Amino acid sequence: MRVPRKQISTALFNLLAGCYPWKTADPRLQLPEEFPAGQQPALFLVKPQEHLDQEASANFTMVKYTLSYFALILVYSSSVGIGPGDFSAEDLMSDILDAVDNAIIGPRLGESQTLGGLVTNCYIEGEIFIDTPVFFEHCAIWVPIKVIVGM
Repeated sequence: MRVPRKQISTALFNLLAGCYPWKTADPRLQLPEEFPAGQQPALFLVKPQEHLDQEASANFTMVKYTLSYFALILVYSSSVGIGPGDFSAEDLMSDILDAVDNAIIGPRLGESQTLGGLVTNCYIEGEIFIDTPVFFEHCAIWVPIKVIVGM
């Protein structure tokens, strides 16, 4: 991989941090039960996995890196829906997901999100896990993001 992993993670985090008016945005994960409600909505970035493919070529020098991330978003449900006409935690989570989608889609519809030319493509892939505030006041959203580097 020619581009350092830290540079890629920083570019992805900066893209996400700028897509919504977070009260907290930190590339380091913090546990929801230990994170103060007054600092939410909050964004964290986690990279749990990398996958490398050695592409068939004459000298086997083409490597495709797939970096897997999760954007963890925390929302404290008691901070919304306080008065008449206010919106619910579900509405807030929908607004946040729309903002993340729009940031990841790319500069123009149909073009790859390259994180400023650092990667081949960056996109949301897989199931988005949403822990709604049915039993607890903390809501959590896990957005799976794939980043393709190389090739």
